[in-house]
Amino acid sequence: MLKEIRKKIKKFSALLVMKPENIFYLTGFTGSRGLILITNKNAYFYTDFRYFEYAKKTVPKIFKVQLINKKWKKDWSGLLKKLKIKSLGIEENFFSLKQYNDLKKLSKGVKLKESKSIIEALRETKSEKELMLIKKAQQINEKVLNIIKRHLKAGVSEKQIEWLIIQEIHNCGGNGPSFNPIVAFGNHTAIPHHQNTDRKLKKGHVVLIDMGVKYKNYCSDMTRTYFTAKPTVLQKTVYAAVLDAQKNSIKMIQSGITHKKVINAAIKIIKEAGYLNNFQHGLGHGVGLEIHEAPNLTAEKSIKLKENMVMTIEPGIYLENNFGVRIEDMVKITRSGHINLTKAHKELENAIINI
Repeated sequence: MLKEIRKKIKKFSALLVMKPENIFYLTGFTGSRGLILITNKNAYFYTDFRYFEYAKKTVPKIFKVQLINKKWKKDWSGLLKKLKIKSLGIEENFFSLKQYNDLKKLSKGVKLKESKSIIEALRETKSEKELMLIKKAQQINEKVLNIIKRHLKAGVSEKQIEWLIIQEIHNCGGNGPSFNPIVAFGNHTAIPHHQNTDRKLKKGHVVLIDMGVKYKNYCSDMTRTYFTAKPTVLQKTVYAAVLDAQKNSIKMIQSGITHKKVINAAIKIIKEAGYLNNFQHGLGHGVGLEIHEAPNLTAEKSIKLKENMVMTIEPGIYLENNFGVRIEDMVKITRSGHINLTKAHKELENAIINI
Protein backbone atom coordinates (compact mmCIF):
# COMPACT_ATOMS: atom_id res chain seq x y z
CA MET A 1 0.00 0.00 0.00
CA LEU A 2 2.87 2.40 0.76
CA LYS A 3 4.13 1.81 -2.79
CA GLU A 4 0.79 3.02 -4.15
CA ILE A 5 0.90 6.09 -1.91
CA ARG A 6 4.48 6.94 -2.89
CA LYS A 7 3.53 6.87 -6.55
CA LYS A 8 1.03 9.63 -5.83
CA ILE A 9 3.13 11.90 -3.59
CA LYS A 10 5.75 12.88 -6.14
CA LYS A 11 4.31 16.41 -6.13
CA PHE A 12 5.62 16.88 -2.59
CA SER A 13 8.35 15.50 -0.32
CA ALA A 14 6.09 13.75 2.18
CA LEU A 15 2.48 13.08 3.15
CA LEU A 16 1.02 13.81 6.58
CA VAL A 17 -1.96 11.65 7.60
CA MET A 18 -4.10 12.68 10.60
CA LYS A 19 -7.66 11.61 9.75
CA PRO A 20 -8.58 8.73 12.12
CA GLU A 21 -10.21 6.59 9.41
CA ASN A 22 -7.14 6.93 7.19
CA ILE A 23 -4.83 6.09 10.07
CA PHE A 24 -6.86 2.97 10.84
CA TYR A 25 -6.88 2.00 7.16
CA LEU A 26 -3.08 2.16 6.98
CA THR A 27 -2.16 0.79 10.41
CA GLY A 28 -5.12 -0.71 12.32
CA PHE A 29 -4.55 1.87 15.09
CA THR A 30 -7.75 3.03 16.82
CA GLY A 31 -6.46 5.40 19.51
CA SER A 32 -7.60 9.01 19.71
CA ARG A 33 -4.20 10.52 18.95
CA GLY A 34 -1.93 9.49 16.14
CA LEU A 35 -0.38 10.79 12.96
CA ILE A 36 1.58 9.32 10.09
CA LEU A 37 4.40 10.83 8.03
CA ILE A 38 5.20 9.06 4.77
CA THR A 39 8.27 9.96 2.71
CA ASN A 40 9.74 8.35 -0.39
CA LYS A 41 11.92 6.11 1.82
CA ASN A 42 10.42 5.94 5.31
CA ALA A 43 7.11 5.91 7.18
CA TYR A 44 6.72 7.23 10.72
CA PHE A 45 3.86 6.77 13.17
CA TYR A 46 3.51 9.23 16.06
CA THR A 47 1.38 8.90 19.20
CA ASP A 48 1.56 10.01 22.83
CA PHE A 49 2.40 8.00 25.97
CA ARG A 50 -1.21 6.80 26.42
CA TYR A 51 -1.04 4.70 23.25
CA PHE A 52 2.70 4.21 22.76
CA GLU A 53 2.87 0.57 23.91
CA TYR A 54 -0.38 -0.27 22.12
CA ALA A 55 0.96 1.31 18.93
CA LYS A 56 4.18 -0.70 19.09
CA LYS A 57 2.11 -3.89 19.16
CA THR A 58 -0.53 -2.81 16.62
CA VAL A 59 1.15 -0.68 13.98
CA PRO A 60 2.89 -2.65 11.19
CA LYS A 61 6.71 -2.80 11.38
CA ILE A 62 7.06 -0.80 8.16
CA PHE A 63 6.19 2.25 10.30
CA LYS A 64 8.71 3.61 12.78
CA VAL A 65 6.69 4.24 15.96
CA GLN A 66 7.71 7.51 17.62
CA LEU A 67 6.60 9.15 20.87
CA ILE A 68 4.93 12.54 20.98
CA ASN A 69 6.35 14.17 24.13
CA LYS A 70 7.15 17.61 25.48
CA LYS A 71 9.93 17.98 22.91
CA TRP A 72 7.43 17.27 20.09
CA LYS A 73 7.67 20.69 18.46
CA LYS A 74 11.48 20.60 18.28
CA ASP A 75 11.47 16.96 17.21
CA TRP A 76 9.00 17.66 14.38
CA SER A 77 10.91 20.64 13.07
CA GLY A 78 14.18 18.70 13.32
CA LEU A 79 12.72 15.68 11.53
CA LEU A 80 11.54 17.79 8.60
CA LYS A 81 15.03 19.30 8.27
CA LYS A 82 16.74 15.94 8.63
CA LEU A 83 14.55 14.39 5.92
CA LYS A 84 14.98 17.48 3.71
CA ILE A 85 11.24 17.91 3.38
CA LYS A 86 10.47 21.02 1.36
CA SER A 87 6.76 20.40 0.75
CA LEU A 88 4.22 18.47 2.80
CA GLY A 89 0.92 17.04 1.56
CA ILE A 90 -1.94 17.48 4.03
CA GLU A 91 -5.55 16.20 4.21
CA GLU A 92 -7.18 19.47 3.21
CA ASN A 93 -10.71 18.16 3.76
CA PHE A 94 -9.92 17.14 7.34
CA PHE A 95 -7.75 19.99 8.66
CA SER A 96 -9.31 22.82 10.62
CA LEU A 97 -7.97 26.33 10.14
CA LYS A 98 -6.34 26.18 13.58
CA GLN A 99 -4.63 22.86 12.80
CA TYR A 100 -3.37 24.30 9.54
CA ASN A 101 -2.00 27.44 11.21
CA ASP A 102 -0.38 25.45 14.04
CA LEU A 103 1.25 23.06 11.56
CA LYS A 104 2.48 25.96 9.46
CA LYS A 105 4.22 27.45 12.50
CA LEU A 106 5.83 24.10 13.34
CA SER A 107 6.93 23.50 9.75
CA LYS A 108 8.84 26.68 8.93
CA GLY A 109 10.30 26.67 5.45
CA VAL A 110 8.02 23.81 4.35
CA LYS A 111 5.19 24.39 1.87
CA LEU A 112 1.87 22.81 2.87
CA LYS A 113 0.02 21.41 -0.15
CA GLU A 114 -3.34 19.75 -0.73
CA SER A 115 -2.97 15.96 -1.00
CA LYS A 116 -6.13 15.60 -3.11
CA SER A 117 -7.54 12.80 -0.92
CA ILE A 118 -4.87 10.22 -1.76
CA ILE A 119 -5.85 7.76 0.99
CA GLU A 120 -9.59 8.21 0.42
CA ALA A 121 -9.04 7.31 -3.25
CA LEU A 122 -7.39 4.04 -2.18
CA ARG A 123 -10.27 3.36 0.20
CA GLU A 124 -12.87 3.58 -2.59
CA THR A 125 -12.33 -0.06 -3.61
CA LYS A 126 -12.65 -2.60 -0.83
CA SER A 127 -10.55 -5.67 -0.06
CA GLU A 128 -12.20 -9.06 0.52
CA LYS A 129 -11.81 -8.57 4.27
CA GLU A 130 -13.44 -5.14 4.13
CA LEU A 131 -16.31 -6.47 2.02
CA MET A 132 -16.86 -9.26 4.54
CA LEU A 133 -17.06 -6.75 7.42
CA ILE A 134 -19.44 -4.45 5.55
CA LYS A 135 -21.65 -7.42 4.67
CA LYS A 136 -21.68 -8.49 8.33
CA ALA A 137 -22.59 -4.94 9.40
CA GLN A 138 -25.54 -5.04 7.02
CA GLN A 139 -26.66 -8.47 8.24
CA ILE A 140 -26.78 -7.10 11.80
CA ASN A 141 -28.61 -4.02 10.51
CA GLU A 142 -31.36 -6.15 8.99
CA LYS A 143 -31.60 -8.34 12.07
CA VAL A 144 -32.17 -5.23 14.17
CA LEU A 145 -34.76 -3.88 11.71
CA ASN A 146 -36.78 -7.09 12.02
CA ILE A 147 -36.80 -6.67 15.81
CA ILE A 148 -37.75 -3.00 15.55
CA LYS A 149 -40.70 -3.72 13.27
CA ARG A 150 -42.26 -5.80 16.05
CA HIS A 151 -42.08 -2.76 18.35
CA LEU A 152 -43.85 -0.39 15.96
CA LYS A 153 -47.08 -0.16 17.93
CA ALA A 154 -49.49 2.71 18.55
CA GLY A 155 -48.16 4.96 21.31
CA VAL A 156 -44.44 4.36 20.86
CA SER A 157 -42.41 7.51 20.16
CA GLU A 158 -39.76 8.24 17.55
CA LYS A 159 -37.14 8.70 20.27
CA GLN A 160 -38.09 5.40 21.92
CA ILE A 161 -37.60 3.56 18.63
CA GLU A 162 -34.29 5.38 18.09
CA TRP A 163 -33.04 4.25 21.50
CA LEU A 164 -34.29 0.72 20.90
CA ILE A 165 -32.37 0.58 17.60
CA ILE A 166 -29.15 1.54 19.39
CA GLN A 167 -29.74 -1.03 22.16
CA GLU A 168 -30.51 -3.83 19.72
CA ILE A 169 -27.45 -3.05 17.59
CA HIS A 170 -25.31 -3.86 20.63
CA ASN A 171 -27.46 -6.88 21.55
CA CYS A 172 -27.06 -8.29 18.03
CA GLY A 173 -23.26 -7.96 17.94
CA GLY A 174 -22.70 -4.53 16.41
CA ASN A 175 -20.27 -2.00 17.86
CA GLY A 176 -22.86 0.77 17.66
CA PRO A 177 -24.81 2.77 15.08
CA SER A 178 -22.90 4.08 12.07
CA PHE A 179 -24.95 7.30 12.40
CA ASN A 180 -27.82 8.53 14.56
CA PRO A 181 -30.88 6.56 13.40
CA ILE A 182 -33.62 8.56 11.69
CA VAL A 183 -37.11 7.59 12.87
CA ALA A 184 -39.97 9.58 11.35
CA PHE A 185 -43.74 9.20 11.84
CA GLY A 186 -46.51 10.83 9.79
CA ASN A 187 -45.63 14.05 8.00
CA HIS A 188 -42.16 13.96 9.58
CA THR A 189 -41.32 11.47 6.81
CA ALA A 190 -41.47 14.41 4.37
CA ILE A 191 -38.25 15.75 5.97
CA PRO A 192 -35.31 13.77 4.44
CA HIS A 193 -33.04 14.09 7.50
CA HIS A 194 -35.67 14.49 10.19
CA GLN A 195 -34.52 15.02 13.78
CA ASN A 196 -36.32 12.51 16.03
CA THR A 197 -38.96 13.83 18.43
CA ASP A 198 -41.39 12.59 21.08
CA ARG A 199 -44.15 12.18 18.48
CA LYS A 200 -46.12 9.01 19.14
CA LEU A 201 -47.06 6.54 16.44
CA LYS A 202 -50.71 6.47 15.37
CA LYS A 203 -52.52 4.13 13.02
CA GLY A 204 -52.37 5.65 9.54
CA HIS A 205 -48.93 7.17 10.02
CA VAL A 206 -46.29 6.54 7.38
CA VAL A 207 -43.06 5.37 9.08
CA LEU A 208 -39.55 5.98 7.73
CA ILE A 209 -36.53 4.36 9.37
CA ASP A 210 -32.98 5.13 8.19
CA MET A 211 -30.41 3.16 10.18
CA GLY A 212 -26.92 1.73 10.02
CA VAL A 213 -24.58 -0.48 12.02
CA LYS A 214 -20.86 -0.20 12.67
CA TYR A 215 -19.09 -3.55 12.92
CA LYS A 216 -15.32 -3.71 13.53
CA ASN A 217 -15.03 -0.11 12.24
CA TYR A 218 -17.01 -0.72 9.03
CA CYS A 219 -20.44 0.76 8.33
CA SER A 220 -23.76 -0.24 6.82
CA ASP A 221 -26.73 1.90 5.77
CA MET A 222 -30.39 1.15 4.93
CA THR A 223 -33.75 2.92 4.75
CA ARG A 224 -37.22 1.43 4.68
CA THR A 225 -40.64 3.09 4.56
CA TYR A 226 -43.76 1.47 6.06
CA PHE A 227 -47.50 2.09 6.06
CA THR A 228 -49.52 1.43 9.22
CA ALA A 229 -52.85 1.32 7.37
CA LYS A 230 -53.95 0.51 3.85
CA PRO A 231 -51.97 3.00 1.71
CA THR A 232 -53.91 5.62 -0.22
CA VAL A 233 -53.76 5.85 -4.01
CA LEU A 234 -51.26 8.72 -3.67
CA GLN A 235 -49.10 6.76 -1.24
CA LYS A 236 -49.10 3.74 -3.55
CA THR A 237 -48.16 5.92 -6.51
CA VAL A 238 -45.27 7.60 -4.70
CA TYR A 239 -43.99 4.33 -3.23
CA ALA A 240 -44.09 2.64 -6.65
CA ALA A 241 -42.19 5.54 -8.25
CA VAL A 242 -39.42 5.41 -5.62
CA LEU A 243 -39.12 1.63 -5.79
CA ASP A 244 -39.08 1.57 -9.60
CA ALA A 245 -36.49 4.38 -9.65
CA GLN A 246 -34.27 2.45 -7.27
CA LYS A 247 -34.58 -0.80 -9.20
CA ASN A 248 -33.92 0.95 -12.51
CA SER A 249 -30.82 2.59 -11.09
CA ILE A 250 -29.45 -0.58 -9.46
CA LYS A 251 -29.98 -2.47 -12.72
CA MET A 252 -27.46 -0.13 -14.40
CA ILE A 253 -24.67 -0.65 -11.90
CA GLN A 254 -21.47 -2.33 -13.02
CA SER A 255 -17.77 -1.60 -13.16
CA GLY A 256 -16.91 1.07 -15.73
CA ILE A 257 -20.28 2.81 -15.89
CA THR A 258 -20.37 6.51 -15.06
CA HIS A 259 -22.21 7.63 -11.94
CA LYS A 260 -24.34 10.00 -14.03
CA LYS A 261 -25.89 7.11 -15.95
CA VAL A 262 -26.88 5.50 -12.66
CA ILE A 263 -28.36 8.78 -11.42
CA ASN A 264 -30.22 9.41 -14.67
CA ALA A 265 -31.78 5.94 -14.55
CA ALA A 266 -33.49 6.90 -11.27
CA ILE A 267 -34.33 10.44 -12.32
CA LYS A 268 -36.03 9.19 -15.49
CA ILE A 269 -38.61 7.22 -13.47
CA ILE A 270 -39.21 9.96 -10.91
CA LYS A 271 -39.58 12.59 -13.63
CA GLU A 272 -42.06 10.46 -15.57
CA ALA A 273 -44.10 10.07 -12.37
CA GLY A 274 -44.18 13.87 -12.02
CA TYR A 275 -42.18 14.16 -8.78
CA LEU A 276 -38.76 15.40 -9.91
CA ASN A 277 -39.05 18.56 -7.78
CA ASN A 278 -39.71 16.35 -4.75
CA PHE A 279 -36.37 14.54 -5.04
CA GLN A 280 -33.64 16.98 -4.07
CA HIS A 281 -30.89 14.97 -2.34
CA GLY A 282 -28.15 12.80 -3.85
CA LEU A 283 -28.94 9.32 -5.13
CA GLY A 284 -26.31 7.67 -2.96
CA HIS A 285 -22.79 7.52 -1.58
CA GLY A 286 -19.93 5.20 -0.85
CA VAL A 287 -19.86 3.27 2.44
CA GLY A 288 -16.87 1.85 4.30
CA LEU A 289 -14.95 3.11 7.31
CA GLU A 290 -17.18 6.20 7.07
CA ILE A 291 -20.90 6.23 6.46
CA HIS A 292 -20.39 8.79 3.69
CA GLU A 293 -17.32 8.35 1.52
CA ALA A 294 -16.39 8.21 -2.17
CA PRO A 295 -17.93 7.63 -4.63
CA ASN A 296 -20.43 10.44 -4.18
CA LEU A 297 -23.42 10.18 -6.50
CA THR A 298 -23.87 13.94 -6.56
CA ALA A 299 -20.44 14.87 -7.94
CA GLU A 300 -20.26 17.30 -10.85
CA LYS A 301 -17.20 15.63 -12.34
CA SER A 302 -17.89 12.34 -14.11
CA ILE A 303 -16.94 9.32 -12.00
CA LYS A 304 -16.48 5.80 -13.32
CA LEU A 305 -17.61 3.17 -10.86
CA LYS A 306 -15.09 0.44 -10.06
CA GLU A 307 -15.22 -3.19 -9.06
CA ASN A 308 -15.46 -3.70 -5.27
CA MET A 309 -16.81 -0.25 -4.53
CA VAL A 310 -19.73 -0.30 -2.08
CA MET A 311 -22.40 2.34 -2.43
CA THR A 312 -25.98 3.15 -1.46
CA ILE A 313 -28.84 3.76 -3.86
CA GLU A 314 -31.50 5.78 -2.04
CA PRO A 315 -34.02 7.71 -4.14
CA GLY A 316 -36.79 9.49 -2.27
CA ILE A 317 -39.91 11.55 -2.89
CA TYR A 318 -41.01 14.03 -0.22
CA LEU A 319 -44.39 15.79 -0.25
CA GLU A 320 -44.18 18.75 2.13
CA ASN A 321 -46.41 18.50 5.22
CA ASN A 322 -47.84 15.23 3.91
CA PHE A 323 -45.47 12.23 3.76
CA GLY A 324 -42.24 11.01 2.21
CA VAL A 325 -40.86 7.73 0.90
CA ARG A 326 -37.21 6.71 0.75
CA ILE A 327 -35.89 3.23 -0.03
CA GLU A 328 -32.17 2.60 0.41
CA ASP A 329 -30.07 -0.45 -0.39
CA MET A 330 -26.32 -0.98 -0.21
CA VAL A 331 -24.72 -2.43 -3.35
CA LYS A 332 -21.33 -3.98 -4.11
CA ILE A 333 -20.06 -3.33 -7.64
CA THR A 334 -18.69 -6.30 -9.57
CA ARG A 335 -16.87 -6.53 -12.89
CA SER A 336 -19.99 -7.42 -14.83
CA GLY A 337 -22.75 -6.10 -12.57
CA HIS A 338 -23.47 -5.85 -8.88
CA ILE A 339 -24.49 -7.69 -5.72
CA ASN A 340 -27.19 -6.15 -3.55
CA LEU A 341 -25.99 -6.50 0.06
CA THR A 342 -29.43 -5.51 1.39
CA LYS A 343 -31.91 -8.37 1.65
CA ALA A 344 -34.68 -6.64 3.65
CA HIS A 345 -38.03 -6.82 1.81
CA LYS A 346 -39.15 -3.66 0.04
CA GLU A 347 -42.11 -4.59 -2.16
CA LEU A 348 -45.31 -2.71 -1.28
CA GLU A 349 -46.99 -5.76 0.26
CA ASN A 350 -44.03 -6.03 2.66
CA ALA A 351 -44.20 -2.33 3.53
CA ILE A 352 -47.64 -2.57 5.18
CA ILE A 353 -47.47 -3.35 8.89
CA ASN A 354 -50.19 -3.89 11.48
CA ILE A 355 -49.86 -1.76 14.59
